[in-house]
Amino acid sequence: MSTVISRRSFLKCTGASAAALGAASLLGGCKSNGSNTVVEVKVGDTVRNWNGLGVQLTSVFHLTQDPVQPEGYEYLGVRVTTVNRSKTESYAIGAQGIDAINAAYPVPPLSNVDANFQAMAAATPDFTAVCDGQPAACCANISLYNANSQSFSDVESLPPQGSAYIVLMLMVPKDWKQLKVTYVPTFLEGKSLTFVMNASDVIRSCQVVFKIISCKVIIYCRINIGNRFFVWYGMIHLQ
Repeated sequence: MSTVISRRSFLKCTGASAAALGAASLLGGCKSNGSNTVVEVKVGDTVRNWNGLGVQLTSVFHLTQDPVQPEGYEYLGVRVTTVNRSKTESYAIGAQGIDAINAAYPVPPLSNVDANFQAMAAATPDFTAVCDGQPAACCANISLYNANSQSFSDVESLPPQGSAYIVLMLMVPKDWKQLKVTYVPTFLEGKSLTFVMNASDVIRSCQVVFKIISCKVIIYCRINIGNRFFVWYGMIHLQ
């Protein structure tokens, strides 16, 4: 993970191709909840189409090199891969007024992280968090993926047919056990998604290795989630 906690640097560690793969997986997802009023989503769950949105609770990150924060607390990062299935509607999701907040509290320097986080949390009307039964500070924003430039940009609305990460940052006690983040869309009435995460779901380390063999790039990724290890292989042909 990045040593500088900003939404942009947080995303850099994931890689643009990861967003493309995550979004693609939603297109063929097997779990569809249609227009259900209340839906609960756990890490790894995919909801193919919920009121026009495809979502996957992709990962929870423990930021191991946090800036100064209240004693006994830590920052968590949560990544939700999402797809707007509407061909005509844009959906406002997460914090609004991001550019003004980043201008007022730019990160770096690290001394601005808490002020930036608190301002983003205040500007996030549609996400609330509860950690072990107690309210937790939470902010969210859309990081839109551009397939042509293979880059991200922070936006306030998910455009028609757009693919993106919803990136959340939360401040929680270091000994937390369970975290629930509820999303209540501003464009829907009486609907909610609740993302449920346990401490054992947190990715605490990730090792990526690249090897070039016979004009092919072999990518090996080893991820530690709690006490479990997951290995992913990929291959890119060089032209």
